[in-house]
Amino acid sequence: MNYPAIIRMLAFSGFGFVIAMGFTSLVAMMLGEWAQFRVFLTTGVLLATVSGASLVMVGRPVRRAQPSDGLAFMVFFWLFAGLACAPPFLLGLPNSSATAAIHEAISCLTTTGHSVFDPDGPPLPGSILLWRAMLHLAGAAATVTFAATVLAALSLDGPGIHRTPLFSLSDESFFDSMPRVLKMTGLFGSLCILAVFTIEVVGGIPVDMAFLDAVSAMTTGLVDPASVSSDVVRIGRVLGLTLGLILGSLGIFFMIQIANRQWKKAFIDAETLSFGLAIVVFSIAGFLLGLTGLNAIGWSLSSLSTSGIALVAQETTHSLPLPLQLAPCLVGGAALSAAGGLKLARLYVLGRRVGQEFMRMGFRESLVHFQFRGRIQSDRTLMGIWVYLVAYIMASVIGLLLFSFLGLGFDDALSTTLGSLTNSGHLIPRAEISDAPLYQVLAVFGMILGRLEILALIPLLTVSFWRR
Repeated sequence: MNYPAIIRMLAFSGFGFVIAMGFTSLVAMMLGEWAQFRVFLTTGVLLATVSGASLVMVGRPVRRAQPSDGLAFMVFFWLFAGLACAPPFLLGLPNSSATAAIHEAISCLTTTGHSVFDPDGPPLPGSILLWRAMLHLAGAAATVTFAATVLAALSLDGPGIHRTPLFSLSDESFFDSMPRVLKMTGLFGSLCILAVFTIEVVGGIPVDMAFLDAVSAMTTGLVDPASVSSDVVRIGRVLGLTLGLILGSLGIFFMIQIANRQWKKAFIDAETLSFGLAIVVFSIAGFLLGLTGLNAIGWSLSSLSTSGIALVAQETTHSLPLPLQLAPCLVGGAALSAAGGLKLARLYVLGRRVGQEFMRMGFRESLVHFQFRGRIQSDRTLMGIWVYLVAYIMASVIGLLLFSFLGLGFDDALSTTLGSLTNSGHLIPRAEISDAPLYQVLAVFGMILGRLEILALIPLLTVSFWRR
């Protein structure tokens, strides 16, 4: 394991958070939030000192970093970032629980968006909301970058659903590809956030709300905890959030095709068609179970994006059966997006293969194959997806048992488990875990496991992986 290269990457990540803390501290000063100003400034100075010292002590690595080093960095990043970004939630708010602060930071970084703080209580300080937005942006960029580099290189998914023209293995170091992917992710994400922000401001939405909405939609998270229950009624906000959630769910691959003027390929891509079909199916299901037409579509879009933004009144969606509430979040969005879930591409490949097997029942000696984005998929592809599904089911069962043993009822235990694994914060009940550190620890582990796409954890549990 190339530990010097991993530590250097963590140190560079630390400097990124230092810049974000510096900007947030300036905003806190302008807002007159002096307690938060001191916390951000102090934490930023300490983090800059630790990151700088790490770079000096470690020095430049003497050997080339491999994809396995990228996987180790991906795991350490979520742990390091969660600890480094937690102090503002501990010292900048009336909160005495370090566990709750770490839960809050991890929830934002993984774009789960769940908050242990009461959304119906006093509003959060403006600088804390900005910090939540910063963490959502950092987490979304990290999620897409890791998917397009680490997971693509390790081929953990079978059909190559994480592959993109942005990534290629470097002759020098595996980490050389990350800045290029991060730059393009930041560029496309910024343009989409600006588009959503502009639509909402033109539609009469206050600037601060428009910014928080734009970040929430593009990162498929929930920056403002109050947005989980506030029904969207103004047309400008509806249009902005709808556009943002669609782009955020379809991800960077879709945006690259649009930027390259490959309009037809973008709209007939397997993930795009699967996303449209999923919205139709879940909208019809919601409509048949009591939601009105627009409410059904809004609920379907919000749930598929795993954002939890209340495009419709929350009391209407709570009347839906629990399995239907969980199903869209399990599906999720595109592979190269910040949305959680099983991912549209995997379900598309699995559905195509299952359909072919039914066709082969009448012609048992026939040879069949299908393509995914121009590549013929083999039986090995299908086996990789089945292994992933089995791992996902096992993680869900283990989480359900653990939460149940700790005292949660079946419905809450299932909702919390799947909400964590799919990074869908609106599925996690706030009241049950707000004062329960063990629940918060399990939820944090589930959120990180969801971002590792579960299978990435398996190599980490082998001794040989760490001896390379």
